[in-house]
Amino acid sequence: MKFYTEDGNWNLVGNNLKIFFIRDPIKFPDFVHAFQLDPVTNIQDPERIFDFVCQSPEATHMITFLFSPWGIPANYRHMQGSGVHAYRWVNKEGKAVLVKYHWEPVQGIKNLTQEEANRIQGENFNHATEDLYNAIEDGDYPEWELYVQIMEEGKHPAELDFDPLDPTKLWYKDQYPWHKVGKMTLNENPKNFHAEVEQAAFGTGVLVDGLDFSDDKLLQGRTYSYSDTQRYRVGPNYLQLPINSPIKGIRTNQNGGLMDYRIDYGDDKSPHINYEPSILGGYQEDRNPGKEHEPYAQGHIVRGPIERQNNFGQAGETYRRLNEWEQRELINNLVGAISQCHEDIQNQIIENLTKADEEYGKRVAQGLNNQTSEPDSMLNSDGIGHPSDPY
Repeated sequence: MKFYTEDGNWNLVGNNLKIFFIRDPIKFPDFVHAFQLDPVTNIQDPERIFDFVCQSPEATHMITFLFSPWGIPANYRHMQGSGVHAYRWVNKEGKAVLVKYHWEPVQGIKNLTQEEANRIQGENFNHATEDLYNAIEDGDYPEWELYVQIMEEGKHPAELDFDPLDPTKLWYKDQYPWHKVGKMTLNENPKNFHAEVEQAAFGTGVLVDGLDFSDDKLLQGRTYSYSDTQRYRVGPNYLQLPINSPIKGIRTNQNGGLMDYRIDYGDDKSPHINYEPSILGGYQEDRNPGKEHEPYAQGHIVRGPIERQNNFGQAGETYRRLNEWEQRELINNLVGAISQCHEDIQNQIIENLTKADEEYGKRVAQGLNNQTSEPDSMLNSDGIGHPSDPY
């Protein structure tokens, strides 16, 4: 999401699911490679995916969501959104809190079973894009309400059995309530998809005063890489494109490079001054009207794992919170994918699932032994199951 604020643009980058596969940014290239096509066959191979997942126990929670119907939204209008990470809010006094962002569709949440997804995708692989476009054209504007969860900064050992900055974990509603802070309405389709969508560029490091990223290691890695990615993908001056530039006149001294088409460097009195500070004129740096946040840090800076990993606790809790039909769909989907994997990979996945929930691992093991699928008998009339609330 790109917020065009009076102080410049702020980007909120996220996912439809509320957690992620990994917490260590150094794993990101390997994670992407495992989920990409095989570099030789050019085929997506479940064995590559689960070879990585089975040796990354923190991913157990994410695959529980991904292989359940929550991994297949019915369309864009009925899909959730999440910032995934813990971000940081800083007030005028320089005091900070942690915050998580959640977009909830006013139209309701709808997910698909694998069978329904196969049928719908086979009939029209543009179904989600077409559904969104037609709804907006018909004036049936989809809406999402924005909720935040707020937590005081710190490790919270008394309340939590995991690190609150861990992006593989949920903050449960009963501990950290959701507060509604706004609403988004999509009331206009792009006039040119390439100009307004394909060239839109986002990054977690695009900030305005008061909105900051936290010390979440994975978020730190994304913040480091995303802007560089956009410079490579779109161009070094991608922030000058209309879709990415602030609506209000926010000016900088950055200049040069390919496709730099601005001609308004400096002001009328001193167009030669493209640096700051200067007593000759030019732009003056905007000052923070409040106090800067000054987090306290002490100790050695080391590369090491977080202390409270608890890789399986929430994965088991999520499994138990799913409806029976969602559990059955999850088991069927996992069995279908894992059955294509090496036996050692199957055994490690089952071990991880069993650590999450004994029944969970047992059902997957039985499914691999039987290689049979149970019928989906608990769907509503339109083929879309009523979702649980695993949050």
